[in-house]
This record gives sequence, C-alpha cells and structure tokens, in this order.
Amino acid sequence: MGMDKILLATDGSRHSAKTIDQAIKLAKKFDTEVTVLYVIEVNPQQGYDFFASYRTKEEELLHAGENVLKKAAESFEEQGVKVKTRLEKGNPSDIICEIAQKENFDLVILGGRGLGKISGVLLGSVSNAVANCLNNNLMIIK
Repeated sequence: MGMDKILLATDGSRHSAKTIDQAIKLAKKFDTEVTVLYVIEVNPQQGYDFFASYRTKEEELLHAGENVLKKAAESFEEQGVKVKTRLEKGNPSDIICEIAQKENFDLVILGGRGLGKISGVLLGSVSNAVANCLNNNLMIIK
C-alpha cells in the first residue's frame, strides 16, 4: 500500500504533540507529505450575542489557529518532512471528513483527547464522528 498524503487534524492541545510525533514517524518512513489541519468551530450560539464581540472572538480563534499551525509546521520542517498547513472554519468532524475524502488522503490522524471541557470529550465527539463518516484509513492517537 502506497502512502502519498497524510492529513493530521490538530487542536493545538498539549496532547496533540503526540499526534505530530506519530505523523512525523510515518511521513519519514513512507516519504509522505503531511497536511496539518486546524478547524475553528465557529458557533454564534455559544454565548456571544453581539456581532462585535462575535467578530472579536472569531479573530482570536483565527489567530490561535494560525499559531498552532505555525508551531506544527516547524516541528515537521525541523525533521525534514514536507508539510502544508490549512485553516478552516466549521464543524470539525464534517470538515475533516470532507477534506479527507475529496482530496484522497491515504491516512487521517487525530488525537484521542483534545481541548474539550472534559478529558476524552474530543474522542467521544470529533474522533467518533470522523470514524463514522470516513472511508479513509484513520489513526487515533491516545
């Protein structure tokens, strides 16, 4: 089985460093390019009532996402791995599935725990939803 493209979805949590390490190992082994994806979950219903504060919140989230991607890209570049970064907005599991399938990624890597309020919430939500919608190979790092 050839492996040409890996999609790594990250949320920037401390735990996601493990997913980066695993992606680096695989990318080196298969001489593969990695696309690091950060999805901003923008939901106006989550406590920001006024458009001004909503825009500010969204700008903060965009800035945070750009920082996460920059740090992740540096990790790959230091190891000599070809890397692309991508920042999207929407429902994380929908975006991950859509990109993975439309762009024919050979492997999708996710963290089993993330920035959810309760440890393990991410695995119960995003990882679970991605596992159910994906036809691609999926690796969940615990």
